[in-house]
Amino acid sequence: MPNGKKISRNVFFLGLTSFFNDWSSEMIFPILPAFMAEILGIPKSLIGIIDGVSESLASILKVFSGYLSDRLGKRKNLAVFGYSLSTILKPLLAFAQSWLAVFSVRVGDRIGKGIRTAPRDALIAASVDSKKRGRSFGFHRAMDTLGALFGTLTTFILMKYILGPQSHRTIFALSIIPAVVGVMFIIFGAKETKTVTPGEKPKLSWKTLPKNLRILVVATFIFGIGNYTFTFFLLRIRTMGIAMAIVPLVYLLYNVVYSAVSYPAGILSDKIGKRTVYAIGLGMYILTALGMAFFNSPTWAWILMASYGLHMRFTTATARALVSDFAPEEIRGTALGIYHTGIGIADLPAGLLAGFLWQLYSPKVVFSVGAILATVSLLIILTIKEK
Repeated sequence: MPNGKKISRNVFFLGLTSFFNDWSSEMIFPILPAFMAEILGIPKSLIGIIDGVSESLASILKVFSGYLSDRLGKRKNLAVFGYSLSTILKPLLAFAQSWLAVFSVRVGDRIGKGIRTAPRDALIAASVDSKKRGRSFGFHRAMDTLGALFGTLTTFILMKYILGPQSHRTIFALSIIPAVVGVMFIIFGAKETKTVTPGEKPKLSWKTLPKNLRILVVATFIFGIGNYTFTFFLLRIRTMGIAMAIVPLVYLLYNVVYSAVSYPAGILSDKIGKRTVYAIGLGMYILTALGMAFFNSPTWAWILMASYGLHMRFTTATARALVSDFAPEEIRGTALGIYHTGIGIADLPAGLLAGFLWQLYSPKVVFSVGAILATVSLLIILTIKEK
């Protein structure tokens, strides 16, 4: 275990892996919605299905990969395989000519994420004591988001000054470079931390989870239905008057805010309580969603994307730390897998809901419904008593 305020070796190298992996992913993500909608001509409803189905199918693997890591007592190899799979598949978007090609790559990439997420988070949790989990997950998310910042800035520079506004495919291909670097860091830097003794067989069962953890999973599932994939936020700021070439810059602001507050917010959650910080984050989402629903100027697009960055930091890493605190060590990988799977499964109805509400009504209806679902989740979270 690390002492004092030091970040453990595993947390540091896993942070570097996430930094480079997100550098790769966020070279792609800010321009992917426009690539689908404006270049391939994919309808918004079908974009919602692509996002929802790919996230949900992949998320089913999270509970099984977490469970498998508990059974084996090992986390690193599964995480390495998941990162490697995504690294190979993401650049193939450069060759996509149809919605089916985009869907296939997205599913494969998300499967890689599904395999690696729970074992990686369990490895982070096992590398520190409970009093430092908030800051450790905060550091990891800060590195993750800092990589996203670099990726977004890379795409902006390439598209604006070097390759031109129609250079989507070249950027997709170049994204393999930082991804490979990230895989090298986890292979040669992270160390296995065995947490389950031979012969132990953790049960894959909802009933094995503590009550607080079950409440948390239910609340995050409900919130997940209204917390639409980022694709719809990027599509929304386009309708608020943000030019295509400027979208990566607005997304860059989101990542700057997210990265800047990640580690301090993690420390705050260790001091005042993770449930409290998570509830604050849900409140931020409610305000952001209402802003997305009722404001339409480019100025508000910038403000709301910054607000969304604050929300994401106060909820994402904090929830993982909460799950790790609530779950006994011998089922922690399984518990994290169930948590991530719940969120991922919610992505399917979320994508379908957002896509069809947008197609049939308007963005105002889409984000108003999101605010309502987040409010329900917040009320449930407030019933949890954190030890």
